[in-house]
Amino acid sequence: MTVKKSKSKEITKAVVKVKEGKVEVYTKAYNDTIKRAGNVYSANYSLIDETIVDIKKMSRKVSTSDYAANNVYLILQDALKKITLAEK
Repeated sequence: MTVKKSKSKEITKAVVKVKEGKVEVYTKAYNDTIKRAGNVYSANYSLIDETIVDIKKMSRKVSTSDYAANNVYLILQDALKKITLAEK
């Protein structure tokens, strides 16, 4: 499959996924930019740990009021629920 983005760029390979009647096209170039936290054989815990540290730093930076701190708390509680569902 050849897809032309513009006159100067040409993408020669794309992955097409159909999800709930919606077609999503992912190019190899796009997929190469995504960091992967694991593969079939092992998990990359260092990437997960770095993300947790970044979340910790940013949550302290933006929690400058009770309202903001409560919003951060609610978002993190929601994220925790989603993480527990990741294995299923």
